[in-house]
Parts: sequence; structure tokens; C-alpha cells
Amino acid sequence: MTQKQDDRPTLNLGHLVIPNVSASRDWLRRQGEQRETATEIVANETREWFGDHLPDHVYEQFAQRVVTALDHRV
Repeated sequence: MTQKQDDRPTLNLGHLVIPNVSASRDWLRRQGEQRETATEIVANETREWFGDHLPDHVYEQFAQRVVTALDHRV
């Protein structure tokens, strides 16, 4: 679903305009990006420690489990 462009005049009150994206949606997007970054970091560190002896999906699954466990504890 696309939203129409709001081209109403703001009378130089742009700082009072209600944002187009809700704060909760923006927060969820940022959390997802941070989670992806954390997963990549854990997967890369795991590869450095254990080498490339395991298939790539094992590193990704392990990283996701570690990040999920940390999310639930923090």
C-alpha cells in the first residue's frame, strides 16, 4: 500500500508535523537492524574461533540463538 505525498503547506511549522511513520514501527525497524548486525558479528567471531570447518548455515543459526538468548536476558 503506497501513501500519497502530503503537499499541504506547513506555514514554516514543519517541526510540529506529525511524523508519517509511527514511533513504534521506527523502533522495531531499528531493533531489527541492530539484531541483524549483532548476528553478523557473532557469526564472524564464531568463524574466526572455529575456522571454516562447518557449513555456513551452522554459524548463522548459532549466531541467531546467541543473539536471541541475549535479548531475553538483557
